[in-house]
Amino acid sequence: MNVFELLRDQVPIENVVGRYSEVRGSKVHCVAPDHQDLDPSMHLYGDHTYCFSCGFHGDVTDIYATVHGLDRPIEAALDLAREYAIQLPKQDPEAQKRTQECREKEDLYLRQAQACHRALGRHPKVGEWWKGRGFGEEFQGRFLLGANKSGTEAVIPYWNRGRVQGLIRRRLAGKPKYTYPEVTDFPKGFRPLFIASSVRAGAFLVEGIVDALAVAALGESAIGVGGTGISEHQLRELERLPGPFYVLPDADEEGAAAARQWVRHLYPKALLCPAEYGREASRA
Repeated sequence: MNVFELLRDQVPIENVVGRYSEVRGSKVHCVAPDHQDLDPSMHLYGDHTYCFSCGFHGDVTDIYATVHGLDRPIEAALDLAREYAIQLPKQDPEAQKRTQECREKEDLYLRQAQACHRALGRHPKVGEWWKGRGFGEEFQGRFLLGANKSGTEAVIPYWNRGRVQGLIRRRLAGKPKYTYPEVTDFPKGFRPLFIASSVRAGAFLVEGIVDALAVAALGESAIGVGGTGISEHQLRELERLPGPFYVLPDADEEGAAAARQWVRHLYPKALLCPAEYGREASRA
């Protein structure tokens, strides 16, 4: 766990935001210095925040860096840790460099996701595709759902606890339906879990990314694996998260077999649910 992840887990985001803006439930005035947010437009989502007006997105370190005008995330993280008396693990210069590079790569993917989200305005067909799957403009904004330049693919940020790890592309027609980033393109060199909202006990564990988004849109805690195969890195990540997990298998034999295997790996932390989803289950 790096310094940014440690701060995200130990410093409540509402505490940081509350120092600069009045918190009204899950809504606050935006902390971006160039945004006069008279009507609170920024929403808190447990481990990150998003402004529906200006598009500001970030975790506790991003908020602190933005308010204090700090350009280097690692400096903001160290200052924030000192203010909240968070004991950080010792890192040699090489490890600190890798942490900084990982953060910068995540920031790059966030900017790319924002650009793809803006592209929806030029490709209404993709926007309608998202709406047809239950993601209206509010959820398109919250999750930064987007389109590619040609309007032939929907684009999904690969979320992991408030940070974008890469971009997934979903063809509107043809196969393969989904194209994932190469493993080496992920900031940490492996594919993490897909987590679009804060994780709490009783989270639903699903195979598909769009399925995870749909569960998160309902206000539930959702974790996506991104396929039937669950990696050692993902298993270790699940072991660190609060349980229990409710496994929702895909409604086919391959999905059911994968779900049973996940439960065996995670027992007694995981519980298997019946695959009874109705006729709309195959649309993702």
